[in-house]
Amino acid sequence: MTKVKLEKENELESTNDENESTALYEQLCVDDLEKAERVTIIQKIDGIERLTRIAERDPKESITRFDKKTFDPGFMPMHTQEFTYKLLRDELKKTGFITDLVSEVNAGKEATIYIAHLNGAPLIVKAFRHQLTSHNRAKGNPQLRAASFAAREYYRLSRAFQLGLRVPTPAKQINNTIIMSFIGADWRPAPQLRNVILEDPEEAFDEIIEQMWIRYNKVKLIHGDLSEYNILFHNGLPIFIDFPQAIDMSLREMRFPDNLKKNLQVMQKDLKTIGDYFTKEYNIEYDFQRVYKYIIGKDYKSVKEEYSIEEYEEMIHLQKMEAHRSVEIRDKDVSKF
Repeated sequence: MTKVKLEKENELESTNDENESTALYEQLCVDDLEKAERVTIIQKIDGIERLTRIAERDPKESITRFDKKTFDPGFMPMHTQEFTYKLLRDELKKTGFITDLVSEVNAGKEATIYIAHLNGAPLIVKAFRHQLTSHNRAKGNPQLRAASFAAREYYRLSRAFQLGLRVPTPAKQINNTIIMSFIGADWRPAPQLRNVILEDPEEAFDEIIEQMWIRYNKVKLIHGDLSEYNILFHNGLPIFIDFPQAIDMSLREMRFPDNLKKNLQVMQKDLKTIGDYFTKEYNIEYDFQRVYKYIIGKDYKSVKEEYSIEEYEEMIHLQKMEAHRSVEIRDKDVSKF
């Protein structure tokens, strides 16, 4: 085989790889998904109401509870009991997405976090528990419920990653498990904000606010449970985790006046929790209303009920300008005839 021919084949393979990467990116890219045809359905799954959003789907195609690519009936035998470490380890190794499940590193209200590896490269596995959760009194099949939580977080995590929010890179979701990139060094997970002594807390606080702006304005999400427990610090930068309870502001019904007001109260809670932490730990003072207004932008006035005298004067001035502009347009239109 000639050198020229070999170079052309390598170039062709490289082009194919780039095309596959581009296709994957376009599949996950939120801008493309938002432009696609949407079908929004409220389905009741074993007593649990769950909002399912489907994009770029053939209308004639049947809409199932879970995407075939993410829900595997053979992954961990269907049962109502809690899964064990050994069962999870064996089932994940069968898939080939991990080489081994090393150990448990953390446990939250709904899920357990494990460190795994694929041929020596560390990974994180988040497994939503079936029974030992804050939803253990809910009716229905626990495995389906856990899988729905995992699917919801994986979708939002993928969207956040593609739009520039600092989050772990989502790799794969199978039923109640999410496999994602490892954040840390030398097999030691990055510490939570509460366990870090910041050299420049003001800069760190500003960076968190900027990330909150990106999450609300670009990713169209409200975290819903933001605190010093679900912000990791790695290489001096905040990494955001835990999205199962996030509010999806890209859904039209989430922006109805009453819903918008309630959702923005959740945003206020997120901001206040983080602000109070930095005030308590680092004596950082900040203007809550100013920062809050910066994050939510034009939504600030759409739900605000009380205004200052200066704001009223500004609104009156804008109304006068708009009225004057309408008169100009009317006169110009009339002059044409």
